Amino acid sequence: MPYASVDQLKAVIPSGDLALLTDFDGAETPSDARLEQALDDASAEINTYIAKVVSLPIAETPHILTVVCRDLAMHRLYMNLGHGSEVYEALRRDAIATLKSIAKGETAIGDDGDGDSALTSPGVAMTDGPDRLFTRKSLKGF
Repeated sequence: MPYASVDQLKAVIPSGDLALLTDFDGAETPSDARLEQALDDASAEINTYIAKVVSLPIAETPHILTVVCRDLAMHRLYMNLGHGSEVYEALRRDAIATLKSIAKGETAIGDDGDGDSALTSPGVAMTDGPDRLFTRKSLKGF
């Protein structure tokens, strides 16, 4: 299951480019099947990065994965057409950097702030450390 829908991908591609990117038969209409294939390919690539840190399949897609999926699919579509531009290369670089960050555990993907957040560890409280330098007693009179 792709992390983004065809409609979500269509929303970020200029309408004039849709048919150009997907219509190889000359019908001058966008091919949802080609868009779906690009999203499937992008989702498979995402899974190769996050599979070790996240249990797959993900029940509810986090927004960041939708964005990364759209960017990778868009890059794939434009590159297949031969329109290599720095903008689409930057989209891919940023998406891959985000995925690497997720894989290293530097970036969280789970909580978008829409619901209850779950602790990722038991949250042990630190109870020892150096004595406090400033206390009520030591600051009395200031």
